[in-house]
Amino acid sequence: MSPAHGFQKVNCDMNNDYIVLQVRLGSTRLPGKLLLPLGGLTVFEHILIRLGRAMRPDGIIVATTADTAPYIEPTAQRYGAGVVVGSEDDVLSRYIDAIDEYSIRNVIRATGDNPLVCIEYIDKALDLHRNEGADLTTYPILPYGTGVEVIKTDALQRVGSLTRDPFEREHITQYIYRHPTRFRIVLGTPHPEFQRRELHLTVDTREDYERMVKIYGMLYKGEPIPLSRVIDYLDGKAE
Repeated sequence: MSPAHGFQKVNCDMNNDYIVLQVRLGSTRLPGKLLLPLGGLTVFEHILIRLGRAMRPDGIIVATTADTAPYIEPTAQRYGAGVVVGSEDDVLSRYIDAIDEYSIRNVIRATGDNPLVCIEYIDKALDLHRNEGADLTTYPILPYGTGVEVIKTDALQRVGSLTRDPFEREHITQYIYRHPTRFRIVLGTPHPEFQRRELHLTVDTREDYERMVKIYGMLYKGEPIPLSRVIDYLDGKAE
């Protein structure tokens, strides 16, 4: 499959806004989940396709580890995404490596757990972030596993110099949330139909994966499934 799904080849122009997708195969709860089959593709491919449908970002960079890169790099490149290889535990350093290599202005943080990441709220989050001049922007009450975070790169670089806490370097925005007076944090409110934080639409465990297989089996027709369609299905409203 070629980058015909709305992907753009990453470039190194200054002041671009990139999705940075953090992935690794060494998950303790569900090892290798990126490569598990889902709707005729892999979990990883579905994530790349959905991220690639967003209109506002300038490209996608996959931030991964040395042990994972050989398994996912050909796929990332086939879908037009760049790849940065870095520390397994220090995820923040991976992001800073990507910022340095691609001269990024704002990072749209996505993770390899979320094959139902909401396409339209990638664009909405980036628009809100730009309009508000925020350091960090997110829509926290979207269904769990469907949102992204947008972070100004100089805020991430500040975090990189301020913390050596392993938890804060693995979970790269936690320092910002823990120090709200030092950063401008904007929390968006999604449309009422998407205000469903109780819905768990990530893939952390075997049970999560099996639920995702059922959702894709019922709703996937070769195109990204709209989040509204998933919600209707889970509410028993879908035909």
